[in-house]
Amino acid sequence: MNYKASRDIPQFARELRSLSPSKIADRILNRRNVERTPESVTMWFKDHLNEFEELKKELVGALPTEKQAVDSSMFQDGNFQEVPSVKEWILFMRTRRRKGKDLHPVYITRQVQILRNVCERFSKHPDRLTLHDVQEVFMALEKDESFTHWENNEKVKGKDTNQERRALKDFLKSKGVSGWEKIGVGKPSGYGQYKELHVEKEVVQAMLEYIKTRDFRVYVVDKIMYHNGLRLNAVVNSKIEGFKADGEWDTLTVLEKFRERKTFMVIREVGDLIRQVIGERKEGSIFERVALDNRVGEVNREALKRFVPELEPKIEMPNHFFRHMCAQHLLRASKWNSKAVAAMMQCSEQSLNESYGGAPQGKQREWCEQYLPLLS
Repeated sequence: MNYKASRDIPQFARELRSLSPSKIADRILNRRNVERTPESVTMWFKDHLNEFEELKKELVGALPTEKQAVDSSMFQDGNFQEVPSVKEWILFMRTRRRKGKDLHPVYITRQVQILRNVCERFSKHPDRLTLHDVQEVFMALEKDESFTHWENNEKVKGKDTNQERRALKDFLKSKGVSGWEKIGVGKPSGYGQYKELHVEKEVVQAMLEYIKTRDFRVYVVDKIMYHNGLRLNAVVNSKIEGFKADGEWDTLTVLEKFRERKTFMVIREVGDLIRQVIGERKEGSIFERVALDNRVGEVNREALKRFVPELEPKIEMPNHFFRHMCAQHLLRASKWNSKAVAAMMQCSEQSLNESYGGAPQGKQREWCEQYLPLLS
C-alpha cells in the first residue's frame, strides 16, 4: 500500500496511542517503507490543526501521561470497569457469540479480572496498553520463578501465560491495536498431559470402595465424576432442585464450565447414592459444602498412593482423576467411538481427543485392515 499522509499519520497515531512524531515516523518506515522525518510529521500536524486537536482529545484527553504512575484508585470499587477502553471491551465481549452462544457473564468477568491484575501489577493504564507492553508482560511473567507450571510432564519455573495471552489479545483486538493477531495463545501448558494415563477398571473400582470407607460424601462425589465425567466444581455445587427421576434413569442438571447449564443422565445406582446424601431435604445444595473440595483432594490422594503408587507423583490434580477415568473407560467400552463419548460427556470431540487421547495406533491398523478392503 502506498503512503498517504492524510490517511496514515492519523491511523498510526491511533494504533500507537501516541502523538510522538518520532514514533509515527518509525511506523511509516516500517509499514509503508517510506522514510519521513519526525519534523515532517510535526509539519503535517501544524498544517492540519483541526485533525491534530481531534487526535489529541481522542488519544490524550483526561488520560495520564505515559510517565505518570497509574492511580491505585482505578483498581478499587469497580472503577476499573468504568475505564473507557475496558468499558468498550466489555461491550465488545457481550455482543460477540462463541459457538452460537453469547459469552457467559462469568467468562467476561474473569477476562476483565485478568486484565485488571496485569495492569495493577505492572502499573499500566489500559487505555494506553500497546502490543509492546503486553509482550513485555508475557516475558516478565514467564521468567517469574515464584510461579511453576507443567511442561512435557515436568514441573518448571515461570508462569503459564495462556490465560493472560487470551485475555490481552482479545482486549487489544477490541481496541483495534495493530498486530494483536501476532499474540500466540495455544493450549494451556499441561493440557492433555495425562491423555496416556489409564488405570484398569478393577483398580478404579477398588479405589472407590476404599474411598467409601474413608468418607461417604467423597465417595458419592467421585462416583458421579466417574460415571458422568463431571468436573468437581459442578458436582459439589449441584442443587437438589436439579436432580430428577426420569423413568429408569435419573437426571442431574449442573452448572458446568463458565456456569453453562447441562443435564446428564445418571444410572440408578448413582442416583440412589445421591438420594442417600439428600435425605429428607427438598431444596438447597445436594452436598453440604464444608471444605468438601479439599477433602475430596485429600482422600483421593490417599487412594492414589495406595492403589497406583507408581502414577501418583505424576498426578497433580487428584480431584480430576475420576473424570479422566470416565473418558478412558467409556472410550474402550464404546470401541473408541469418540463421537459417542463426547456426546455423553457433553464436550467437543476435539477436546476429548486432545485431553484423553484418541484410539491407540494398534486400533488404527486393525480398523484399516478391516474396513479399507470394503471400498474395493
